[in-house]
Amino acid sequence: MRPAIGDPRRALAFAAGDLLAIGAVVGWGLYSHHGAAAFATPIDSFMTVLPFLLGWPIPAVLAGVYEDGVIGDPIAAARYVTVAGIAAANLGLILRTSPLFEGSAAWPFGLVVTGSTLVVLLGWRVVAATLLD
Repeated sequence: MRPAIGDPRRALAFAAGDLLAIGAVVGWGLYSHHGAAAFATPIDSFMTVLPFLLGWPIPAVLAGVYEDGVIGDPIAAARYVTVAGIAAANLGLILRTSPLFEGSAAWPFGLVVTGSTLVVLLGWRVVAATLLD
């Protein structure tokens, strides 16, 4: 059996940080493609970010990224967040290209989303785990 989450508040703080990191990556992508005009219609911008936010929680919880032994260990954080990040990027892409959301994506978009999201998630989680260690 897997260890349980010891401090739910700490796990929720990390979950919020993860979602902020994912939102920042997708938001930066919007800005880099469309400039400030990307945010002139906040609902459209949010609907672009939403599939990737929705794709994160299930893989993150299943992978165990919020367990105490993962949150406080930089090596474990890197391993577990990588597994969850790849799965979450794929779920986000599936949602983004589904009829539920407007828009589509060319094949390189998946590589960019997966790579850039992993870099940001891994960066913040390894730094946070190192500081807690």
